[in-house]
Amino acid sequence: MKSSTSFEGEIKFTTTITTTQKSPKNQQKTLDDRYGDSLIMFYSKTGDFKRQHLNSAENGNDSQYYKANKGLLIFTNKEIGIRKKLDVTTNSLQFLSKRKIDNEIIMGLDCACYEYKTIWKKKNVDVTLNYCYSLDSPEIDPQLFSKHNEFFLNTFYQFAKRPYLKYSMETDQFKLSFSAVEIREKVINKKKFEVK
Repeated sequence: MKSSTSFEGEIKFTTTITTTQKSPKNQQKTLDDRYGDSLIMFYSKTGDFKRQHLNSAENGNDSQYYKANKGLLIFTNKEIGIRKKLDVTTNSLQFLSKRKIDNEIIMGLDCACYEYKTIWKKKNVDVTLNYCYSLDSPEIDPQLFSKHNEFFLNTFYQFAKRPYLKYSMETDQFKLSFSAVEIREKVINKKKFEVK
């Protein structure tokens, strides 16, 4: 493994949420409260990462902590602390297809984008995932994320070998999108990845 060469640092994203006419009443506010208006993703060179939601409501999401050696994602809530633990070595989505879609310019970088068509098996709901990345971004070691099967993140990292600069998830009720606005290579204190 080349973990010593894997990207360590942080990427800041803006969060955009839109709902459709099929969404329940007040879902826009519920999602805005849950996810906030921006996100910082902290990458460790060991494969652990942390997604920290900014400006979510008092009862909204705080962070998601990924433990690479266990294939475990831990969700924390501002109000109640740890909300749930998810084994991401299995995937809740059933794969239908993957294709390259139009490139996007993100932070002035030409980004290749890929679309995954899937079905959320538990609810039989169609889910479309998009990932975009730039070859001008720092490299990551995909082996560090090999246990993260959920949402096909490990397969994305396998061919991209870069962090995503845009991610979106779309259903017939809403679309949740994160677009990078800043990327910084830096040493991250290990305490940042400790679950609070």
